[in-house]
Amino acid sequence: MTFKNILILGSAAVALAIMFVLSVLAGNSYGYITALLSLILIGIPALCIRKEFIVLPWPILLAIGLSLCLHNVGLVADLYMTTSWDILTHFISGITVASIVSMMLIMVIVSSKKTKVPMAWIPSLILVSVLALEGTWEILEFTIDTIMGTGMQHGLSDTMKDIVVNTLSGIVAGLGFTYYMSKASLQELVENMKVERLVEWSRRTFSD
Repeated sequence: MTFKNILILGSAAVALAIMFVLSVLAGNSYGYITALLSLILIGIPALCIRKEFIVLPWPILLAIGLSLCLHNVGLVADLYMTTSWDILTHFISGITVASIVSMMLIMVIVSSKKTKVPMAWIPSLILVSVLALEGTWEILEFTIDTIMGTGMQHGLSDTMKDIVVNTLSGIVAGLGFTYYMSKASLQELVENMKVERLVEWSRRTFSD
């Protein structure tokens, strides 16, 4: 694990741990549960890097850490009461999801001899993936509000705003990553991600 990766993931973990403690002290059950889940999530790429299962590029690690930290800061400081914070977190999370989907597509394009992904399809695939996660997130928000009595959803207009913001982030990221993939050395990128074990596992698991 490079120093840059350690710095990004470590800083995010420390920030999330602080927000966990603050939420516990404030008696904010939703806040500390979210912080705890975020700590688990930030540990997944760290574990993958340690095991050399997949090494995500540092900008994507930064996007993951930033998305989780901004969401938790919003809960701790009640910033979700402002429209701008909600827009910011949804836009950045949309870019983050699009980044991860793009890396998966790049791995398929480079590693698979059978599966072909036309470049023209990539923006649509990224957008659909972002919207699918957004739909899942809105269902999760509704479920948590119903069970825990929180106020994550503020009505139909709030939900539609979130969907529109994620749609915009998916479009921007889809076009941006398509351009990047048309210019960059995808083979070199995949080699740097050290996905050999992941590719071999997927071939053993999903091959005919």
